[in-house]
Amino acid sequence: MTLKQSNPHLKSAAVREAALRVSARTSSAVEGIRAPFVKGAQSASPASTEAFIEHWKQRVGANAR
Repeated sequence: MTLKQSNPHLKSAAVREAALRVSARTSSAVEGIRAPFVKGAQSASPASTEAFIEHWKQRVGANAR
């Protein structure tokens, strides 16, 4: 039996998506990353895995610590 099958909180796709968003928002806040979760913020999904990787390479380069 998979976790998705055994956990009642994961059975509904809508509940699962909402829980994932809350988890990402709260975990990001702990790290100090709040901008993507500000009310009214819009984010577009990358067109491909390569586009996703390129986006984050640019972000890391711009915010080198």
